[in-house]
Amino acid sequence: MERITDDQVAQLVRFVSARIPDAAPLQDEARRTAVALRLAADKQIAAVRFHRTVAPERAAGTELHATASWNLLVAFAGIWHDHPEFPVDAAIETFEFDCDSPL
Repeated sequence: MERITDDQVAQLVRFVSARIPDAAPLQDEARRTAVALRLAADKQIAAVRFHRTVAPERAAGTELHATASWNLLVAFAGIWHDHPEFPVDAAIETFEFDCDSPL
């Protein structure tokens, strides 16, 4: 997470948040989908922001969660990878998973 700048975090958060539709005017399954996506994105954003503001002595305990949350936000953004405002400089994963042994 150290190589991800505050500006990159802000770019990715703005991009992902702007793409998730407002659930209020939607109905049924579309509404539930928008609510679920907003909830998932907001939880990932909170984990990344928390890690970036936590005291240095506690950062080791939050880094794995923040890294996984960041990668999920990058995956969310990837849904709109062909969007003209896609934040290429911000949408970088912090690590790659080994397919044979992901943990």
